[in-house]
Amino acid sequence: MTGPDIANFLQRYRKPLIAAFIIVLLAVSGFFAYEKYQRHQVARAAVLYSELLDAMAGQQWSPARASAETLVNQYGHTPYGLFAHFFLARLDSDGGQMAKAEAQLQAVIHADDAPVGMAAMARLSLARVYLQAGQPQQALGILKVQSAPFAALYAEARGDAYAALHQPDPAMQAYGQALAKLPATDPYRAYLQMKMANIGVAP
Repeated sequence: MTGPDIANFLQRYRKPLIAAFIIVLLAVSGFFAYEKYQRHQVARAAVLYSELLDAMAGQQWSPARASAETLVNQYGHTPYGLFAHFFLARLDSDGGQMAKAEAQLQAVIHADDAPVGMAAMARLSLARVYLQAGQPQQALGILKVQSAPFAALYAEARGDAYAALHQPDPAMQAYGQALAKLPATDPYRAYLQMKMANIGVAP
């Protein structure tokens, strides 16, 4: 294409080209604006999460709940917002609100954007909530999904559920699986061995 051809092309399609340029410019500007907004959201969520940790450490339950609820409601798309569900579940379970605690953890389990491993952690926490509520069968149900990083803790929780159901044989088997996942020098082995002894059979 020669110089005159280019000039003619630009003159002929000047308005569509200007419109396309403006669209691209707006898209790029919007992208960077969104990135800035996301960074601001994460930074604000981090501050709230720090406040939540401080409140929990100081046993200031009302400020802790307020911070956690703000994280869930306004910053739920961030990892901090997802972690806040765990704190709310703990506060609810400690207050005997088991249904609310279950709902908090189910929200993490079914979150599409949850970091790897967080859903598995939520399942384990939910199993503990069920055990605390005297529902060992539900605990076994939620622990059917395997999780390699939490294999020892999952096995221990299954052992606790079977022990609560007065089924010593599968309880012993589950505790044994938990022991097998731990290094020989792990001090937590003594705690598991105590649980095994408590159901009538020393390891």
